[in-house]
Amino acid sequence: MDNSENSGLLMDTKRLETLVDGIFAIAMTLLVLALAVPDISGTLSNAAVQKSLYGLIPSLYTLVISFILLALFWSNHHRAFHRIRQMNTVLLWINVVWLLFIVLVPFSASLTGKYGQFSISHIVFNVNMLGIAFFLWLNWYYANHKNFIHDKVGTKLIKITNRTNLLFISIALLALLLSFFVPRFSALVYLLIFPLEYLISR
Repeated sequence: MDNSENSGLLMDTKRLETLVDGIFAIAMTLLVLALAVPDISGTLSNAAVQKSLYGLIPSLYTLVISFILLALFWSNHHRAFHRIRQMNTVLLWINVVWLLFIVLVPFSASLTGKYGQFSISHIVFNVNMLGIAFFLWLNWYYANHKNFIHDKVGTKLIKITNRTNLLFISIALLALLLSFFVPRFSALVYLLIFPLEYLISR
């Protein structure tokens, strides 16, 4: 059964893209809630305030990493849907489940910032990232499999996008593995995405 016979099941992508933009804006804004101004017990002084601010460094570190990753995932999703001309119900729900993992990021990031000394916090965060990376890959794989990608998009670009999405999965798996051994530094491996993505695109 071809696309013309399935025309009743096909949908425009604009409404989904609007939903994605809104959810990302909210999720990225909610990240800052982990940086609530700390309450200081005892005598107030410059040293006491300074000490309390030092205590926010783990949360700030997690916020920055999470914000950058969300921006990266949003950018790649935006580029993908610039090349996807239509979708069906299955592709819609792939993206809805993907968005579920997106809205969980403020929680997993806050958990890591507050209890970063425990590996379980980083495991939760990296499983969250792995879910995002997997459904981002599945989104592109399914769209390509169903021939929903614009005809003007060449085979080379399709392969590059697929490899980039697989890179995200690989990095998230590596971070998850490191969560068991060096939990506080596991998120640093996400910085590898930028040079590796550049090499793939080249």
